[in-house]
Amino acid sequence: MKRRSVFVRALSAFSMVSVVLAQMPIVANAEEEKEEKTWKKTDYIENGDFEKGDLSGWSVSMPDDDGENVGSKIKVDEWASNNKTNIFNYWNNNADGAELSLSQTIKNLPVGSYKLSFEADGATSQSGMTVSIAGEDINVETTGWDSWSTFTTEEFTVEDKEDITVSFSGKVESGYWGDVDNFVLYTLKDSSAEEPGQEETEETEPVDSEINVEKVAGCDDNFITGVDVSSYLSEKNSGVKYYDFDGNELSNQGFFDFLHDCGVNYVRIRVWNDPTDGNGNGYGGGNCDIDTAVKIGKWVTNAGMKVLIDFHYSDFWADPGKQTAPKAWKSMSIDEKSEAVEKYTKDSLDKLIDAGVNVGMVQIGNETNNGVAGEKSWENMSKIFSAGSKAVRTVSKNLDNDILVAVHFTNPETSGRYAGYAKKLDEYGVDYDVFASSYYPYWHGTLSNLKSVLSNIADTYDKKVMVAETSYVHTLKDGDGHTNTEYEGKSGDALNFDISVQGQADSVRSVIDTVASIDDGIGVFYWEPAWIPVSVYDADAEDAADVLAGNKEAWEKYGSGWASSYAGAYDKDAKDWYGGSAVDNEAWFDFEGHALASAKIYSYVRSGAKAPLSVIRIDVEAVTVELGDDVVLPENASVVYNDGSKVDAKVTWDEAKLAEAMEAGAGEYEIPGTVVVNDETKDVTCKLTINPKNLLVNGSFEDGNKAWTINDIKNADGNNGVSIQADSSNVRTGQMSLKFWDNEEIYYTVEQKVTVDKGVYKLGAFVEGGDCGDAAEFKLYAVVGENNLSTDTGVTGWQNWANPEVTDIIVNTDSTEITVGVSVKAAAGGWGAWDDFYLYKTAEASSEEIGGGDDPTPTPDEPVIDDPGAGNQDDPAIDDPSEDDNKDSDHKQEIEKAVQQIVKAVDTFVKQVVVPVIKEITKAVKKLFGWFRW
Repeated sequence: MKRRSVFVRALSAFSMVSVVLAQMPIVANAEEEKEEKTWKKTDYIENGDFEKGDLSGWSVSMPDDDGENVGSKIKVDEWASNNKTNIFNYWNNNADGAELSLSQTIKNLPVGSYKLSFEADGATSQSGMTVSIAGEDINVETTGWDSWSTFTTEEFTVEDKEDITVSFSGKVESGYWGDVDNFVLYTLKDSSAEEPGQEETEETEPVDSEINVEKVAGCDDNFITGVDVSSYLSEKNSGVKYYDFDGNELSNQGFFDFLHDCGVNYVRIRVWNDPTDGNGNGYGGGNCDIDTAVKIGKWVTNAGMKVLIDFHYSDFWADPGKQTAPKAWKSMSIDEKSEAVEKYTKDSLDKLIDAGVNVGMVQIGNETNNGVAGEKSWENMSKIFSAGSKAVRTVSKNLDNDILVAVHFTNPETSGRYAGYAKKLDEYGVDYDVFASSYYPYWHGTLSNLKSVLSNIADTYDKKVMVAETSYVHTLKDGDGHTNTEYEGKSGDALNFDISVQGQADSVRSVIDTVASIDDGIGVFYWEPAWIPVSVYDADAEDAADVLAGNKEAWEKYGSGWASSYAGAYDKDAKDWYGGSAVDNEAWFDFEGHALASAKIYSYVRSGAKAPLSVIRIDVEAVTVELGDDVVLPENASVVYNDGSKVDAKVTWDEAKLAEAMEAGAGEYEIPGTVVVNDETKDVTCKLTINPKNLLVNGSFEDGNKAWTINDIKNADGNNGVSIQADSSNVRTGQMSLKFWDNEEIYYTVEQKVTVDKGVYKLGAFVEGGDCGDAAEFKLYAVVGENNLSTDTGVTGWQNWANPEVTDIIVNTDSTEITVGVSVKAAAGGWGAWDDFYLYKTAEASSEEIGGGDDPTPTPDEPVIDDPGAGNQDDPAIDDPSEDDNKDSDHKQEIEKAVQQIVKAVDTFVKQVVVPVIKEITKAVKKLFGWFRW
C-alpha cells in the first residue's frame, strides 16, 4: 500500500515530510527545500498514540454505537503493514450517517506557536469527519485500507496560557470505516517559555550509522541482548571467515569480542545429548554436543558475556513438530528418564563451570509445546521439567551463584495457548524463573499480542519473560545452494518490515521495544546471526556445480548445514531433506562474512543511530488484467527512504514494450520504466499479468448471489454462517465478498455450474481469515463428470490472502457442464472471506486426452497440490510416424498408430498417477520448509 503525506495550507510546499519525528521534518528532495523553522514534539496530548490500549485522556461520544453496525474501539490491525500499533477504529454500516466525537482538552497550554499532526486511513472516500484545534480545521479524506496519510494543521499561536481542545468529530458517512492515530502537538523550538519543572533533559545524540535506529526506553545494560551462535564452531571448521566493519578477519576470540563490542551481552548455545550416528558421523546443525558448548562458552566468557545453555533433551532438533528422546533414553520409563535428565543436566553444567564458562541461565527444553524428551502428557512433561530444574538449582547452590531456569514455548499468536501452558506448569508445580517465547514475525502474530500474552504470565505467576528466538531477513536471495526458510515467491508468511539491512534492524528493534516495555521483560535473543554459506553459491556461475559440491561435503563432514545425511536414521525430516543453512539470508553478516550494520543493533537500541537520508527501494504496484481489457500502468512509483518515509514519483513507461505485451496476449510480462528521484533517473519495472478470460459469472461477488449456490450445512440456528456481503474490510477487490463467521461449528459449500468447451482449465480463488482451529479444512474443487479435483488451502489472518489453484482440469467434450466451488469446515468462532474466483482455459485438449469424467482422479480427500510443472503447457513435440513419407505400408501405419496410442497412454499415466505423486511430495516439502524452525 502507498502512504501519502497530506499537508494543509501553510505546509503545502512540502512533497514529503515525516512529521511524527521529534525533530525537524526531513525533506525527501533537495536540501534547498528544508524548512527554516525547527519544530519540537511535545507531550501535551495524553495517549495520542493510544498505546495505553484504552481511551485514557480522551472523551468519546457516538450515540448510535451498538458495537456491531456502528461503533468505535481501540484495536491493533495485526495484518496491516504500515501501522501495527494501537489505533482508534470507527465504522458505520447503517443507512444513515452516525455522529462521532473524540476529543481531549489540554489544560493550561503555554504561550507559543504550535501545529497539530495526526494520521488516518479508511475507506476510499470522504469520511465526514473533521479534526479541529484552536480554529484550525482539517477535513479527513482517506484512500483505502492500510494507506495511512499524515495530516498537519497550519501553524497557530497561543498568546495566553489557556485550555485548548483537540477534537475529531462529524457524521460518519454510511458504509464508511476508518482509523486515526498518532495525535502529536508540535511547538516551535524556543517559541515558548518553559514552565518550572519542564526544562528539557539533555539526551545523548544518536550516533552516525548506515541505518536508522530509535533508542529503546528501558533497554539498559541489565537488559539481555543475546544471540544464539550454536553453529559457529562447525562454520569455522568448514572454513568460514568473519570480518569486522573495517574488513579485518576475526579470530575465534576476536569474533566474540566483536559481538560484545556490538552490544551483545549473552550467548545462547544449544546442547544435544549425542548428535552422532554412533560411528563418529555428526548429525549437523552445528554438531552441538556438550564439548562444542564448552569451547564456545569459554570464548563467550573471555569476551565478558554470559551463557544461556539450551538443553533440547534430544539428540537433534527439538521443536513443536518433534521432541524425540535421546537414543540412550528411548526405552526408559518416565521415572528412569527423569533421573537421567537430572544427572545429564548436572553433569553437563558441572563440565561447563569447571571449564570456566559463566553460565547465567539454563533452558530445560526447546519449544516444548507438544512434548519434551519424547514425553507428551503434561504429567510426564512436568517430571522432565522438574528434573532439569532440580539439577540447575543444585549446581547453582553449589556454585553459590544464581542461575536462572527457563522454560521455552512458541506460537504466541494462538489464543489462550500461553495462558494454558503457564497454568499447567503452575498446577504441576514446575520450578522455573523465566517463561521464554520464540517470536518470528513471519508466523507469530503481532507484537501487541506478544506483549499481552507475556505480560499476563508475568503478572499472573510472577515470572520473568523474554524472547528466546527471533530473526528477520535482510535479503531473499540464497547464498549456499540450500533453500532458505524465507525466499522469493513464498506466500503466506508476513514480511512486515523492509527486506533490507534497515528492515532487519527495524524488526529486531521492535521486538526489543516490546519486551522492554513489559515490567518483567528481561531480554531478547537473535537466532543464528552468523550461519552463513561455507562458500557463496551462484547458480549462474561457471563453477556453480563445484561450489555446491564443496558446500555439501562440508555440511556432511563438519555439520555446518542444518542436517547431514547421517541424521536421517534419527530424524524423519532429515532423511530426505538434509542440507545447508536455511537462514543465511537472516544473518548479521553478508554471504562472504562481512559484518552488516544490523550487527550493531544491540548497541544502537541503547544509543540511537541516524543515517543520511537515502532511497532503499522503489515500489511499483503490479497490474493484473483479463485478455482484451485496457491496460493502465501505475502513474506513480513509491520511493521508500531509509527513515521509513515514502514519496510518489511519476513513472515514464516504455510504451513499445507495453504494446508488445498486449499483442502477445495472456502471460506475465515485466514492463520497464524510469522515474526521477533527487534529480537522478532510476529504472523501475511493473509486473504485468494478462490472464485469459474468466469463464465464471460473478467471480468477485459484485452482483450478489448471482450464479452461486450456498449450502450452509452446519448453520443450525439460521444466524450468522456464510453469505455474500458488502464489507470493505474483508474484500480483496471491489465491494463484495463471500464472508463467513459463526459462533457454532462451521461447515458449508458454495458452488457455481458453468458450461465450457473442450480444453484444459485452471480454477483459482483467494481466501483470508482466522481462528478456524487446527483441524480446519478448506478445499477448492472442480467436478467434471465423475472426477473431483481439489486443492487444500487455509487461512492465516486478516487480509493475508491465500491463492489456491486447481490445475489441469481436463474437459474432453464441448458444451460440458462442470461444477466449481469451495468446501469449508472450521471451528466455532472461525471467520474469513473468499473473493475473486476465476476459471481460465490454459490449453487445448485432444479428443483422445483422458479426463473430464473418463478416469478416476484425486477426490477432495486426496487434494491436488500445485504441479511443479504446471506452467509448462507446451509438452515436447512427438513426431507423428504416420506423416513420414517412407512409412507407406498399411502395416507400418498400424504400428505407428499403436505407438501413438502407447505414447498417449504413458502421457495419461504420468498426468493421472505420477503428477499427483509429485504433488504430494511437493506438499510434504512445503510443509517441511513452510513451518520448520529450530
